[in-house]
Amino acid sequence: MTVASFCTAALLVTALISGCSSWSGFGFDASGPEMPRLKEVLALNAGMVVADVGAGKGQLTRALAGTVGPGGHVFSTEIDPDRLKALRAMLAEANLGNVTVVEAKSRDSGLPTGCCDAIVLRRVYHHLTDPAETNASLLRALRPGGLLAVIDIPPPFFIGRGSLGVPAQSVVDEVTASGFEMLQLRRDWPGRGPLESYCALFRKPLQKQ
Repeated sequence: MTVASFCTAALLVTALISGCSSWSGFGFDASGPEMPRLKEVLALNAGMVVADVGAGKGQLTRALAGTVGPGGHVFSTEIDPDRLKALRAMLAEANLGNVTVVEAKSRDSGLPTGCCDAIVLRRVYHHLTDPAETNASLLRALRPGGLLAVIDIPPPFFIGRGSLGVPAQSVVDEVTASGFEMLQLRRDWPGRGPLESYCALFRKPLQKQ
């Protein structure tokens, strides 16, 4: 790489990092175009049990709780103690009785075995430090035939996998290696910001009769 191209790449990295820090694209807008897409790919209905892995501020958790209704349930997971505390406070204030907050670990979602009909990882997968172990815990948590949606962003071509994203093919390879069936990859997932989003959809195989 020449000095000029290195400087150009450095400037682009700085711009991306600055843009991401001031950008609301990683937040979730329940009234935006993403929730209808999520309802469609996961076939979300009242009474279902779903999980929001890496819930952050809990906007998606709240939207999921409203979708599945009082007869359904949402598991909302986080790792950071401060985020867990804030998440519990927010959910208590919203009086959402159909949500359970779960403390996750770096290699384990913390979800109970066979608890969920569907699981969502939204802008979370690129942060995983041990994808194989985490994916194994997600597989355990799903019921046979349950769905997993991984929503993320591809990294800039000169950076590679890391805090700015993960290639869609890496997600497909890692998740299928953990025992999931690949269903579809949507590269036109809605979202605001400097990078396009994608949604990779997987299914836990049905038990053999």
